[in-house]
Amino acid sequence: MTIGDVAKACSLAVSTVSNALSGKPYVRKETRRKVQEAADRLSYRPSAVAQALRTSRSSTIGVLVPDITNPVFSWMVRGIDDVLFREGRSLFVCSTEGREDKQIQYMHALIDRQVDGLILISQHTHGDDIEAILDNGPPFVLIHRRRRGHKEDYVGIDNDAGMRLAMNHLVELGHRRIAFIRGPTTSTSVEERFGAYRTVIAEARLAAEANLVFQGDYTIEGGMQAGKFLLEQVPRPTAILAANDFSALGVIEAAMRLGFRVPEDVSVIGYDDIFIARMPQVQLTTVYQPKRDIGGAAATQLLRRIGALRRGRPKEVIFPVELHVRATTAPAYSGSRVGPWEQDEVLVP
Repeated sequence: MTIGDVAKACSLAVSTVSNALSGKPYVRKETRRKVQEAADRLSYRPSAVAQALRTSRSSTIGVLVPDITNPVFSWMVRGIDDVLFREGRSLFVCSTEGREDKQIQYMHALIDRQVDGLILISQHTHGDDIEAILDNGPPFVLIHRRRRGHKEDYVGIDNDAGMRLAMNHLVELGHRRIAFIRGPTTSTSVEERFGAYRTVIAEARLAAEANLVFQGDYTIEGGMQAGKFLLEQVPRPTAILAANDFSALGVIEAAMRLGFRVPEDVSVIGYDDIFIARMPQVQLTTVYQPKRDIGGAAATQLLRRIGALRRGRPKEVIFPVELHVRATTAPAYSGSRVGPWEQDEVLVP
């Protein structure tokens, strides 16, 4: 059904029907009622595309996430949706898999659909194509990754405080060889966490060896590779701190396959506090971040920016974090247990 069908049913001009449906104040109450009844009877719905062309507003927001299966990002999207639904707006969610080319393609597609703004969760922020879109496209808010050299609307967490909480917890348990699994090198959040790790290493005069740092990728598979590499060190670390929970879960899997016990032989700490971390079978010690609140804050800031037509000083929102101590950390082992590669018989093929 078109607006012309509604106008024909009411015996009114299309312009009158359009004014009535769009809530123009100068349309008589009786005319408005007549038009609405006809529209309901015919199951007419206004074209969102046509409205966007007419008003330059689509009431839609584009959200880019690196991995839709990661519960950290899905909870952030829920927080975004909480705000947008309340404000009568919709969202398009695109999963970029951390690929720059895919991100660029999705950003162009969202802008072609005239989204009113973009929320970029842990996305690439550099490169000529991406920077051109950010500088010339619709308003945007960044989550967890800043754009170096720019002051822009940003929502994140206190990465330095989170890493210090985790590292100090391990130091208090007597750990001296603490390994760290990094995330993507393009992430400013990972840089902040790694910087705090190195600072505590220096302050506590702990072992600072290159082979205690592994370049991870935020996945369970990557965590398994990191765990195998780190646990095959001689001497091996007594604790492993991962940049996210998925990597930490991979470390636990690798330790089990290699015949090590967590936390008796190696303590493990994650970062994010996803729901799996709280399960009785896992009970992962991890740094908690308020994921849903972060998404809500980003959506709120974006709507403010849209309403201000991109004017005004950028706003940065930093959420505090907490260390949730569970069952995967314990005092450092005495050194009596050896790895399977140091024995005559290999425990795990």
